[in-house]
Amino acid sequence: METNDKKRTISLADTTLLITKAGGRCSYNHEHEYCNKILSDGRVNLGERAHIVGVSGPRANVPFNGNKNGYDNLIWLCRDHHKIIDHPTNLEKYTVNTLQEMKSRHENKIITGRYPYYGTPQSLHDFSVLSCLFEFINIHTLYSCAASYPVIHLDFFDVSDMCYHFRNDNPGDLPLRDPILKRAFLNFERTHERLSIHLNPNRTVKEDKINFWYEWAYSRIGENLVFNYLASVERLISLIEQRFPQILHQEVYEPFPDSGI
Repeated sequence: METNDKKRTISLADTTLLITKAGGRCSYNHEHEYCNKILSDGRVNLGERAHIVGVSGPRANVPFNGNKNGYDNLIWLCRDHHKIIDHPTNLEKYTVNTLQEMKSRHENKIITGRYPYYGTPQSLHDFSVLSCLFEFINIHTLYSCAASYPVIHLDFFDVSDMCYHFRNDNPGDLPLRDPILKRAFLNFERTHERLSIHLNPNRTVKEDKINFWYEWAYSRIGENLVFNYLASVERLISLIEQRFPQILHQEVYEPFPDSGI
């Protein structure tokens, strides 16, 4: 007679526990790669219950004491990553221990609030806006391009143009809808604008004002503006990392990929 394990019967209680502990998100995380897709909004579940030790398929030869269809042997994944971990060419990469550690890391981050559950329309909207915007702005250069003040990288000056065009092309998408993200993003834009104005090479200054004290005061103002800008960048990136870490790992658009520019 076939056992319950071989029937792949997974109870509603184990399914609910699995999704809840995963925060409704794909649990995949491996070697600094994250998925974190929202797969459940409380009504519709788009994820899949993947077996860590297979019932009769991948990793089925590994001994397991317990119910293979129970919560302890399941990991909540999106369809794509379920296929990836079970693909025959990946079985040495995604071992039982690797998947158990993956599940544990993800669930611990849910518990500590590192990956809070934002399965709401406003969260999905903000993720869509930020992932699109930072496809054209390299989020990793926001800090470094101004941290070497008074030497400023050209990437710094592109940011305001990108935000301006994004607002014009996507009316209603900015400001963001989450209150904390909204304030952080607006502060980032404000500090960037103030520093941009300060660095404007077209500013006019009377000849009699160009002296030591003027240059000293100008430099001190610049340092304060840079500090405020860098602080706003740190705050914004920290929030994005907590909510949507995959944005930090997405590719940036290359307008001339084959030109070497």
